[in-house]
Amino acid sequence: MTDTSKELERLQKLRTELESRLAAIDDEHKTVEEDIIILREKVLIHELEKKMKEKGDAVAGLRIEKRELEDRMKNPNKFSEKKEPEDKTREPKRLSLSEAILKAKEEMENKKDTVEEEKEEPSSVFRKKDEQIPESDEKKEEPEKKKKLGIF
Repeated sequence: MTDTSKELERLQKLRTELESRLAAIDDEHKTVEEDIIILREKVLIHELEKKMKEKGDAVAGLRIEKRELEDRMKNPNKFSEKKEPEDKTREPKRLSLSEAILKAKEEMENKKDTVEEEKEEPSSVFRKKDEQIPESDEKKEEPEKKKKLGIF
């Protein structure tokens, strides 16, 4: 009977330990679900802010274009239409102010993305010993980085 009581005691301890682990996992599950809900809200807010900024920029561009057109209406002689030259290759196409603003914003976004990519790439200085790149490979990376930074 002693063996049976010891076995029963061991099994009860095991059950108690497993129930405790399960409760801890349940708590962690709830916490992670709550974190996910918060993160989803933050992502939605970020996307809405981005859309809002884009719309605001578009409206600003339209306002500028509107002012240009109003100025043309007030002073038609100052902004008279020029005849297009016969050879269009000589004179580059002029962008409207709103087009120029949008083009500049795109260029800034592209530069911003490039800088963020540079930040994400670990520098060879911070690599672990076993992750070191041989010098020949490091020299190959340098021109690419300089191109991205606009040094060339």
